Amino acid sequence: MYLAVEGICAASPTVWQSLEAFADAFADLKTHITNIQNFAQSREQDTSGIAADKHAARAAMCNAALPVARAVHAYAVKTNNNQLAGEIDFSLSDLMSGRDVESAVHCQNIHDIANANLGLLAPYGVTAARLATVAMMITAYSSLVSKPRDIRAQGKTITDSIQAEFTAADDALTLMDDLVGQLGNPKFWSDYTNARDIVDTPASHASPTPPPATPHP
Repeated sequence: MYLAVEGICAASPTVWQSLEAFADAFADLKTHITNIQNFAQSREQDTSGIAADKHAARAAMCNAALPVARAVHAYAVKTNNNQLAGEIDFSLSDLMSGRDVESAVHCQNIHDIANANLGLLAPYGVTAARLATVAMMITAYSSLVSKPRDIRAQGKTITDSIQAEFTAADDALTLMDDLVGQLGNPKFWSDYTNARDIVDTPASHASPTPPPATPHP
């Protein structure tokens, strides 16, 4: 309906340009229409791609951390360190299941335990370079954990902004409705009214007051 009204007014500027209040209200309406379109486009951002990226990053992190965990577990078993063996006994499903943050915490614990015993783990294939890779994977994954939630929060903000723009656009239309009859152009009034009647909702405004009949001699 907004676009229909905009089209009718844009097609006949000479009818209303001399009525300053109507011209100002129409300029406001166009601004709010543009804002609604821009906000709506922003809201269409799809989170599915981010969710897929997060899953891939989680898998990469867990697959990098798991061999380190198994190596530390082997060292713990070899040295009869039952406490360490219990702390580091993870499977891939252990790391991949549970909440997003828990996965990162488990991998970070594997990294930290291995780093604390790094001098003893060289025979088991654990090196500083390998731990650096695990750390990099943890950072990459952690940066993605909150993104879907952030986008949902942004979406609510955008929705609120769109609603405010609709309200402002309706206010502009109310003023135009009050003034269109003063333009003294029955055809324009008819076209304008038809455009306003496109949307039939309880929130729609009453039809604009028709212009006075043109007197006949």
